[in-house]
Amino acid sequence: MRIVLTGVETNNKGAELMLYAILQEIERKDPNADIYISPRDIPQGLDYVKTPLKLRYWPYERIINKSHINSILYRLHLPQLLDSRAVSADYFFDGSGFRFSDQCKLWGTKPEWWEKLLHNMHKNGSKIVFLPQAFGPVAEEPTKRAIKVLGLYSDIIMPREGTSYEYLKDSALVDMKKVRIFTDFTSLVEGVFPTSYEHLKGGVCIIPNVNMIEKGGIGFEEYLNLISSIAIESKNSGHPVYFLNHEGQRDSELCYKCKESIDCEVEIVTSLNALEVKGLISSAYIVITSRFHGLASSLNSGIPSLATSWSHKYEELFKDYGLDNDFVLPLQDNKATIKKVKDLLMEENNKRVRQIIERRIPRIKAQTHEMWDLIWSL
Repeated sequence: MRIVLTGVETNNKGAELMLYAILQEIERKDPNADIYISPRDIPQGLDYVKTPLKLRYWPYERIINKSHINSILYRLHLPQLLDSRAVSADYFFDGSGFRFSDQCKLWGTKPEWWEKLLHNMHKNGSKIVFLPQAFGPVAEEPTKRAIKVLGLYSDIIMPREGTSYEYLKDSALVDMKKVRIFTDFTSLVEGVFPTSYEHLKGGVCIIPNVNMIEKGGIGFEEYLNLISSIAIESKNSGHPVYFLNHEGQRDSELCYKCKESIDCEVEIVTSLNALEVKGLISSAYIVITSRFHGLASSLNSGIPSLATSWSHKYEELFKDYGLDNDFVLPLQDNKATIKKVKDLLMEENNKRVRQIIERRIPRIKAQTHEMWDLIWSL
């Protein structure tokens, strides 16, 4: 079996976790499968990924990437070379997480690029699957064109929740017979606890996110003030408190700026792989996160959590685990935020929330197994 992957990478630990979720399922289905991925998505090299599967780069992709040919053509407003991802394959999987939305201008939906790629994958007979991810809003023209391409060539499109489903439906650009709701699919991935952080077990894990400042409707100083207030209150509880870098250099720099904004000592954890990140999260007493997959990893590990939100995907994930919007922090009200943190730090409340989450986990995992059964039946 030959499978082409897009939308996964190793800078963002959520995207890396989705990569592991896909690889672990492929290994279960066909341990001899060939997996094609772009070198741009794994800059550390293929050996970085812990898998017995055969990972391969797309043909000629390294040459195109190193020569920057497509970047030059893009700047000159000339047609780019057809992406070599359009190899003959049994399956094409996209695990973007959140790309096809008016909110994602920084990442770009590149409808012409998707048109070339999916047209060729479809022509070669590949089954085209957009794995569970958030979609929408779909009001701007580039997003509409990209969604139309997905609707034309995909065999199945999987919004993670009802809001994304409605965005696709309202766009009138997708045959809704191709659309099935499945929640985040990383629940089956077991984390690996990094033993050098034994002293942080039972701690308060705080995960900052630069997107809150760029997209979340809160200024830089206000966000630092919010995070520092949370950290100080958490330190007063007597639990270990640490900032966890969940994505690359920019979030790492934000973690250090958060640390500089408070007087008390708070450790920064960075440079872990995705499995270690999830392993550390799963050992926490509570998690307070601005990263979506930080929230997903905590909830599917049974850890009580609070989140800041810049997209509907956070609120919808809490619903999947039997929790409501009370667990989303109000960005403009530090007093209300600190009350929510205090409440969740209380042992009785913490235990009650754990029980609610743990009752939902078997259902979430069963749904993910159902998702893979559907994919392999195509």
